[in-house]
Amino acid sequence: MMENRPLKVGDHARHHKFGIGIVTDADTTSVQVRFEGDALPRRIMRIFVSRAEDPRDTVRTAQRARHHEQAANDNNPSDISFINPADWNNKPIPKREWFIPELVPMRTVTILNGDGGVGKSLLALQLAAASSMGAETLGFKLAMGRSLYIGAEDEADEFHRRLADITASHGRQLSDLCEFRLLSLADADATLAAADRGGRIQPTELYAKIVKYAVDFMPRLIVLDTVADLFGGDEIKRTQARQFIGMLRTLAISLDAAVILLAHPSLQGMQSGSGSSGSTGWNNSVRSRLYLTRDKDDQELRILEVMKANYGQTGKTVKLRWTDGAFNLDDGKPSVGDVMMAARAERVFCDLLSMLNRQGRNVCHVPGTTYAPAVMEKLPECDGVPKARLVEAMNALLKSGDIKIVSEGPKSKRRQRLILASEDFGSDREE
Repeated sequence: MMENRPLKVGDHARHHKFGIGIVTDADTTSVQVRFEGDALPRRIMRIFVSRAEDPRDTVRTAQRARHHEQAANDNNPSDISFINPADWNNKPIPKREWFIPELVPMRTVTILNGDGGVGKSLLALQLAAASSMGAETLGFKLAMGRSLYIGAEDEADEFHRRLADITASHGRQLSDLCEFRLLSLADADATLAAADRGGRIQPTELYAKIVKYAVDFMPRLIVLDTVADLFGGDEIKRTQARQFIGMLRTLAISLDAAVILLAHPSLQGMQSGSGSSGSTGWNNSVRSRLYLTRDKDDQELRILEVMKANYGQTGKTVKLRWTDGAFNLDDGKPSVGDVMMAARAERVFCDLLSMLNRQGRNVCHVPGTTYAPAVMEKLPECDGVPKARLVEAMNALLKSGDIKIVSEGPKSKRRQRLILASEDFGSDREE
């Protein structure tokens, strides 16, 4: 009978994909297993492996098992396996995978720093939502797939409002977020890991529940918002910071996902412009770190800068502009979302103008009691299109000639109103 105890060094472990191997290192959340045929051991979360009986498949596996059983104990470091790069000759070079090319690599942790109120949560939420909808955003070619967002700062109602704005900015609806999952912990203890008496970071029961859900959901992106709420250790202790990042990296590797961890910069990080927070252990432990700041002269403009990129170029910046509850790429060109929203506003304007004219309710292009955008905004048929969008639509339609200004009535009291060019049937009036 197999023992019902946690796996430890020297035990045999079974994985559904890699088969049976030997545990060479173990902690509370993961084990390191060397499988038959592998040059190096693999770090796998405990939830993905089970105890296996002593394998009898090959003599080599049995010999390896005996070797480890003789040498292993809980205090031994994991085995090391040296690689001869010559063995890679004529083998395909593995392609590096990205969630966002040059910014956010897959299978590891990226930190997104930003001061409170600058919009880092909104940015991460927009990236997660766009990926789950299969939509391009901010000019980024995202890896498409499921997204999991763990937020400890905002309530569900706030997420509802933000996601409504984000989907609308992409010409989508909330119903398009069927591959997105959200956990709001604003009213709960959101600690995912804390230090034990020995000062070593240990995962909490909440983290175990999140991992279990993630294993079933299999997201391509996991967003954790923010370090201040989720990390129960000491942010200025380098070893604890590294252990927490290592725990999250194991999760990223196990799920073949990208993890974005949000964090506030320290006062020193803000003054220096680096955006770093707490100990150097945070910056040193991740492979990529981004910093979101607000432009000094333009309060709606944000600058996203690559502060660290082990696999790419540092110093790269992306300009983002906050508009109607979402970010758009500020490159002088209209975003895909803007184009779709503009088209929708023009369609709604034309439909309402036709309806109002059929009802004998004249509207015009001049601000006043009959100002078309103001009248239309109050109608239920406006479908939530804001007045500013209707003004833009009216001006665009006048420029294109799709709507016209006509003058009616006696010469002593001429009145102007708007009509659709397609509904101009040449009645007795002067334009």
